[in-house]
Amino acid sequence: MSEGKGASVAVAVAALDSWFKAQFAQLDALAGELLSVIQLEGSGQVSVSATARKHLRDATAAFLSENTVADGCGLIFASLVSENRESGHLEWWVREDEQRFSRYSFGLIPGADRFYDYEHHEWFTRAYHDGAVSLVGPYIDYLGIEAYVVTLTVPAEIQGTRVGAIGCDIQVADLERELLPMLLRCDTPLAVVGAHGHVLCSNSGRFLPGEFVPSEEEGCSWIALQPEATALRLLVAG
Repeated sequence: MSEGKGASVAVAVAALDSWFKAQFAQLDALAGELLSVIQLEGSGQVSVSATARKHLRDATAAFLSENTVADGCGLIFASLVSENRESGHLEWWVREDEQRFSRYSFGLIPGADRFYDYEHHEWFTRAYHDGAVSLVGPYIDYLGIEAYVVTLTVPAEIQGTRVGAIGCDIQVADLERELLPMLLRCDTPLAVVGAHGHVLCSNSGRFLPGEFVPSEEEGCSWIALQPEATALRLLVAG
């Protein structure tokens, strides 16, 4: 890699690292806001009062207002700590437009149509079981918008007890609008690639969002991106 090429790639890496770290810092701040009003009962179950839910609504609305790239956000409880351990519990708000947000009702009854078995999704297991930040996707969103999304999560803990995850969804089209200017600073073909080898964003038609790129892709090198736990990488072609 030439000196000039290496410098421009380094600039792109620094910008990407800064952007992704900022997203998780904002999720950590949201976690503090949401969990501050949740009670963990002596039985080990969480309690969400009407007053607490109003606070959750206000906090998620503020988050979505300030983070226009996010399409939805909220708190996802493990079924083990939910009042109804068979169906689980999500406090999730979605963007209707730039100023209106609403709580989304998921299908949480096992065996019912559109049952959302969220505890088996990687974005939940990474945060809840592994205690790690996670970025998963792209995949087709459950909410029926038929758009590719990525989900970012951080662990949710109350009084030292892990109770679930705090997360947000970002549509890939919106993610691309955020990241593409960083990649276009470099003339070299670049692609941001997720943990399982699927492209999130690229400055080249050679690598399209959602496509799988094997680690042994000929003529390419890889640079790990931050946060390290996400396993995000930057593919550098040529």
